[in-house]
Amino acid sequence: MAKATAKTTKAPAKKAAVKAAPAKKAATKAAAPKAAAPKAAKPAEKKAAAKAPAAKKAAPKASKKVTVVFEANCPLATTVSVAGSFNNWAIDKDMLKKDKKTGLWVGKVALDAGQYEYKFVCDGQYWDEGDNKIKNV
Repeated sequence: MAKATAKTTKAPAKKAAVKAAPAKKAATKAAAPKAAAPKAAKPAEKKAAAKAPAAKKAAPKASKKVTVVFEANCPLATTVSVAGSFNNWAIDKDMLKKDKKTGLWVGKVALDAGQYEYKFVCDGQYWDEGDNKIKNV
């Protein structure tokens, strides 16, 4: 009889274990939709995070360019340009215009921040004498 009691004791224990397993599955199924909801929110967060660095990168590019004004006093020249390290010393790229009121040749060039050497070129051949001038932007 002791053996029979042991068998009957073991059998209900197995049934209880089997009954507990479906309860776990039901709990897992109920938790599954909740887990899916945060996953849906994460891609939106990733998109927002991806947009933020792009905005930060665009701002420095816009602020790097600075308009620099060059003025030369060449009263007898018919054309004046500025050649420098910013335009590979091209003598015909950045031309200046003569201001009728002051008689000065004036030109504007958009440059990135930095230090540049330059000289004025009068009539396409006469460069400023002496050392290169330096412009800090």
